[in-house]
Amino acid sequence: MTITIKTMKKYLLLLGITYVGCGVAAEPVKTKKTDKQAQTKIDKYQGEEMVTYGTVTDRKFPDTAKATPTYTIDAADVKTKVNATTVEDTMRYAPGVLIRKRFMGDPNGTLGMRTSNSFQTAHSMVYADGMPLHNPLRTSFSGAPRWSMVSPSEIDSADVLYGPFSSQYSGNSIGGVINLNTKMPEKFEAQMDVTGMFQDVHRSGRNETLMGYKTFISAGDKFDKFSVWASYNRFENEGQPQTINAAALTTAAGGTPITGGEGYQTTTEAPAIAYGDIGIAQQTTDLFKAKFAYDFTEELQGRFTIAYEDRVGKVDDPNSLLRDAAGNTVWGGATSAGLSSSQNYRTAGGKRFAVPGSVFSVSDSERQALNYGLGLKGKISDNWSIDTTASYYDAFNDRTISSSLNPNHPLNKNKGQISDEKPWWATYDLKLANDKFMGRDDLSFMGGYQFNHASLNLDVYNSNNYKAGSADVKTNDSGGATQTNSAFSQLEWRFLPDWSVMAGGRFDHWQALDGHVRVFDDPTTTANERNIQNYADRDASRISPKASLEYSPDNWTFRYSFSKAYRFPIAEEMFASLSRLNSITTSAPGLGPEQGYFHNFMTQYDIPRGYVRANFFFDQINNEINSTQVTINGQTTTTFQPIDQTEAIGVDLTYQQNEVFNLPVDLMANTTIMNKQITKHNPIGTNSVNYTGKEWDRLPQLQINGSATYHITQPWAASVGVRYRSDSFQTLTNTDTAANVMGGTDESTFVDLKTTYQLPINPKLKSTLSAGIDNVFDANAFENHPYPQRTYFVSASLKY
Repeated sequence: MTITIKTMKKYLLLLGITYVGCGVAAEPVKTKKTDKQAQTKIDKYQGEEMVTYGTVTDRKFPDTAKATPTYTIDAADVKTKVNATTVEDTMRYAPGVLIRKRFMGDPNGTLGMRTSNSFQTAHSMVYADGMPLHNPLRTSFSGAPRWSMVSPSEIDSADVLYGPFSSQYSGNSIGGVINLNTKMPEKFEAQMDVTGMFQDVHRSGRNETLMGYKTFISAGDKFDKFSVWASYNRFENEGQPQTINAAALTTAAGGTPITGGEGYQTTTEAPAIAYGDIGIAQQTTDLFKAKFAYDFTEELQGRFTIAYEDRVGKVDDPNSLLRDAAGNTVWGGATSAGLSSSQNYRTAGGKRFAVPGSVFSVSDSERQALNYGLGLKGKISDNWSIDTTASYYDAFNDRTISSSLNPNHPLNKNKGQISDEKPWWATYDLKLANDKFMGRDDLSFMGGYQFNHASLNLDVYNSNNYKAGSADVKTNDSGGATQTNSAFSQLEWRFLPDWSVMAGGRFDHWQALDGHVRVFDDPTTTANERNIQNYADRDASRISPKASLEYSPDNWTFRYSFSKAYRFPIAEEMFASLSRLNSITTSAPGLGPEQGYFHNFMTQYDIPRGYVRANFFFDQINNEINSTQVTINGQTTTTFQPIDQTEAIGVDLTYQQNEVFNLPVDLMANTTIMNKQITKHNPIGTNSVNYTGKEWDRLPQLQINGSATYHITQPWAASVGVRYRSDSFQTLTNTDTAANVMGGTDESTFVDLKTTYQLPINPKLKSTLSAGIDNVFDANAFENHPYPQRTYFVSASLKY
C-alpha cells in the first residue's frame, strides 16, 4: 500500500498528461469560452430542446473563489443519475469527496475532501445559501455536517471547492468547501415526492429485508417583489446493524463453554469470533422549513430562512449468536447490580474470548434543532456587490439514552447511561466585491469580515432506570467555546489579455473560552465533585497569504494557486473528556493551530458541452491534529494528537460532456490519485507509536467515479454509475490489513442504476417516476462500519 512521494510525482505527471490528451482527442473544439474566468456551462439534453443552466457567475454576487479548484453539480444531474434520499447523496460522484454515509439516514455522515479524511470534519465547510451546516464544535465520527437541515428536493446546484485558496474561507477549508444553493419560486409552484427504500441484509446471522420511505411536500409563490416557499420533509428508514460484535481468540485457560458464533478475524488478521451485532439502526427525521425573499431591485435580494428539525434514532433488537449448555441465548458479562462486566467464554474448539454485556445494549436518541438566518445578496451600486449572512443554530435538545445490558439479560436491572449534548453556534459573514475597482476594468476587489462563536457542553449521567429516562448520578461535565473574528481581502489584476494575477490575505483572531472538565463521585459521599479543571482562556492571531496566476488562451485555462492556512482547534479537541459505556476520550486543551502550505496547478480544456480538467496538488501541514489512541498513566484512551508534519501529493482528473458526438448520451468520469504520509512525528504519552513514515489513515490512494446517461426518448432516461475506492488504513499504526471485517476499510466498487420517466399528464404538471438500485452486485465492504448491501428505490414526483 505504500508509495513514495517521489514515485507518485513521476507517474502522476505522466498519467495527467495522458488523461488530458485523451480528452482533447475525444472531439474537436467548435466554440470558445465567452468568459475565461467562468466555469464551463454544460447544456442539458431534453430531447428536441436544449436547456442551458447557469453557473456561479450568473448569480447575484461575483465569483470570488476563482483561484480555488471547483466542481459544480446541477440538480438536473442528480435527478437523473443519483438515488438521492438525503442531501449528501448529491455529492456522490464529485471528485475527491468522501462522505462516510453508513446507511440512509445516518446522523454521522462525515465529510472528507481531498487530502483530509472523513474523520477530519474540521477540515471541511458546508453552507446552504450562506448558512453554515458544518459542525464547528465536533470532529471525527460525531462531527458530520447537519445535512438533514436541507432536503435534496430543494437543491438547485452545489459548488464543491477544493482547498483553502480563497481568502474568504478560514483554515477549516483545508479539505474544501461545499456550497448548497437552494431554489426560490418565480411563480406559484407546488411539489410532492415519495420514495420507498428496500435493503437486503445478510450479515452476522441476519437474513431480512429492511425498509424505509421519504416524503417531501412544498409550495411557494412570488407576489411582485416578495416570494415565499415552505416545505415538510419526512424521512424514516431501517439501517443495517452498524457494529458486528467480534472478539479475538486466545489460548488462555478458563471460560464458560458456549456454542455458536462465526469464524472471523481482527483487523490485524488475528483469529477471532463474530458473535452477533448491535441491532437495527432506525432513524426518523421531520424537517419543517420556510424561506422568505424580497427583491429590493432586480439585482439585490434579501432572504430569511428558518428550519426546525426533529430527529429520532433507535438501535434495538441486538442479535447474539452465542448459546450456553442449556441452549439459552448468551448476552455477555454482568454484575449482580445490573452493570456491564467482561466475561470469558470458551468455544467448542477450546479458544477463549471475552464479551462485555454492554455490547448488546439498546439505545434511543433525539435531537431537536432550530436553524435560522438572514441574508442580503446582490448589487448595491453600479460596481459594488454585497453578500452578507447572519445565522444561528441551536440543538436545544440532544440526548442519547443507552442501557448497560440487553433487556433480555437475566441480570438486567434497567441500569443505563444518559448523554446530553448542548451545541450552538452563531455566525456573521460580510463580503463586498467590485469588478471595476478604482474605476479600472482590469481590477477586481473582494473584502470582508466574519464572526464565529461556537459553544459545546457535554453531560453524562448514570441512570437507575434508562427506560424512564432518569438522570440519577452525574459523572461527567465537559465543554467550552471558541470564537473567531476575521478580516480578509483579495485583489485580482488582469494585467494582459488572457493573463491575471490574484493576491489576498486573511487575518484571524481566535479565542478559546470557558474550557472545563469535571468528574463527579457518587452523591452519597461527602465530596461529590472532584477532579475539577477550569482551563484558562487562550487567544491567538494568524495571517494567511493567498496568491494565484492564471493564463487562459482560447479554450485552455492554466492556473497555479498557493495558500498558507491555519486551522485552529475546536471545542471537542480541546475540552471533551468523556467516559462512556465502551469508550474513554481525553481532551487536549493545549492544542495549537495546524499550519499548512498548499499548492494547486490546474489545466482545463473546453470541449463542446463539456470540459477536460486536471488538478495537480501538493500539501504540507505542520501539527496536523488526528484522533489517535495513546497510553496515559497506564490507561489507553482516545485523544487528539498533533502530528508534526504530513505531506500529500496527488492529482484529480475530470472529464464531463453532454451529447457526446451529438448523441443523446452524457458521460462523466473523474479520478483522484494521491498519497499522504507522515514525514515527522514526536509521539506523546507512554508506549505511543512513532508514526514517521506511516500512511495517513482513512484516506484511499485511488478514487474513481463515473456515470453514463442515455436519454432513450425525450421523457425517458437511464443511468449507470460506478464508485471505486482503494483500501486504506484505519489507524496511523498501519497494522489493520484484514479485509471485510469490522474496524477496517476495504477496497470497494459500487455500481448504481437509475431510470426516470416523465409522464405526459398535463402541460402544467411535471410527473416523474423513477426506479433504481444502489450496490447492484451486492458488494460487501466496510469503512470501519459495514456499508449497505443491495438497496432498491422506487420514487414518484409531482410538480405544478
